[in-house]
Order: sequence, then C-alpha cells, then structure tokens
Amino acid sequence: MATFFGEISPLSSRAVDDEEIDDQPIYNLILDSEEDCPAKIDCKLLVFSVDEISYAFVQCYLVPDNAQRLFVVNYSLNKDEDYDLMYTGSTKQKSNVKIAATVYSIDENVIVCDIASRVPEELYTELYDALFDKLNCEEALILTSLPTASFKSEASQLLEKPFLKSIATSKYLSMRSCNVPRLQAPNFLSNFAAAVLTDFEVKQKPAICILNYVDSCLLDFVVVQNFDAIFDENFVLKLTPNSDATSKLTKCVKQKIAAEANLYT
Repeated sequence: MATFFGEISPLSSRAVDDEEIDDQPIYNLILDSEEDCPAKIDCKLLVFSVDEISYAFVQCYLVPDNAQRLFVVNYSLNKDEDYDLMYTGSTKQKSNVKIAATVYSIDENVIVCDIASRVPEELYTELYDALFDKLNCEEALILTSLPTASFKSEASQLLEKPFLKSIATSKYLSMRSCNVPRLQAPNFLSNFAAAVLTDFEVKQKPAICILNYVDSCLLDFVVVQNFDAIFDENFVLKLTPNSDATSKLTKCVKQKIAAEANLYT
C-alpha cells in the first residue's frame, strides 16, 4: 500500500479462500509485561529502533544500565502437525516463540521500543496496534538504516558515507526545525517505519524518522556513531548520550566481530 511516506506491506487478511489457507501464515502475538508495568504508559518521546545498527546505537547511547524493561511483545507461528511434517519432516513440537519488540523506560519522559529486525511483514499492523494499546506518547522518533545503493539521487556518488536523511509528519515540521537534510522523492520509507509515520500523520501528531544510509549493514563503530547527530536536534525534549556510550559501543562492535569470526572457525 502506497502512502505519503512510502510503501507499507499489504495487510494480510485472515479471511481467505479455503485453498489459500495453507499458504497464509498465521501468527500469534503474546504480550509479556513486567509485574509493575501499568496498563497504559504515557511519555513525551517514544524512540523506535528498527534494525541492528539503530538497535546498537540506542542500546549504547540511550539505554542506561538501570533502564526498566516494561514489556516484551513475542510472536509465534500457529502451526499444526501437517505443517511440521511438510516443512520439517517431523511432527515433534518445538518452541517457536520469538521476540517482536522490547520496550524500556529510560526515565519518566522517554521510552525506547526496539523492533526486532526480522519480524514478519504480516505482523507489522498487529504489532503496531499492540504497542500503542499500551503506549501513549506526545512525539515519536524512529531510527533506521538503509543501504546507500537504495538511495536515488544524481549526486549520491558525491555524498560522504554514511550519511543521514530525515522525513517527518506535517505536524512535526510545523512545530520544529531539523538539522538533518530532508529525504527527497523518489526515495521513500517502507514497512514499520512508514506505518508509524503514516498513522501519526493521520492523527496529526509529531513524528520524525532519521535514516542512516550505509554502504554495508554490518555493524561497525562509524555507522552506529553516525546517529549521534540526533543529540543536536530539538525534539519535544533534549536527548543526551550515556556517559559511557563510546566504551559500550566499542565493546559491542568487538563482540560482534568475535561472534562472526567464530562462525568460520
């Protein structure tokens, strides 16, 4: 489905023809809240990370060691024995529960929501609804990374990489300035980030997405640190980095390199 912000995956319908049922995966969402998590959570700024690079940035630069985890949204594929026999050759039941989103409270004003990078597209709408059934924010900030190969511009070869672009709702642009250059057509957002901005546009609420264009989606210090330009922006409140952000990121990158090296030994 095309929107002002780009392409959103078509909504998957559970009402399908009988012969199509076997081709339509059905997922179950499971909300796992902490005991002291309120039924409805209010905040001024809700920060989303939607890929591995933005996740590393948020965890190193924004989430303190004492951050409170509020709730997790898990998902599972609803399968039967025939499905298992067809695709795995076994009818033995295995746990297929995976994390779709994890929500933390940084303080009383800022909440972070980490969207797992491999959430099935069919889940975006239900996941969005599940999150905002619990969350109420004044403003949203979405951080995401895209390959520079997908960026369309006559001057793209001249841009120093990595580089940032931004796209925001009309309400955000009427309230605030942005130092990050605007994303221009024919470039567009897709999937969960586009869904957030589109819904906020419809509801006339401020939201902005910062896009980090990178040559490679592999985790390294430079591409993650590139997001630190957000600390110069005037959001509904001023964000400040963790005092130990640099050391956290260095450790994170080293662990990632070591983990990848172990795959080949």
